[in-house]
Amino acid sequence: MAQHDRQIPEKDRCRTCTGSGWTLWPADELSQSAKWVVCRECNGTGRTDRKGRKRLKPDEAPEPN
Repeated sequence: MAQHDRQIPEKDRCRTCTGSGWTLWPADELSQSAKWVVCRECNGTGRTDRKGRKRLKPDEAPEPN
């Protein structure tokens, strides 16, 4: 099974990144656009217990508000 198809049970998902393993770093004056960074809470696994492989980076970042 491909990593992006792996399902994490709702109770085991990281609350910061909701199980994706990545968080959006907002744009500021120094960087021109927002970028995806590994979630610090789960170290990119998407799980609260930090078990498992790192999740794949999202293909496209949503538009920051």
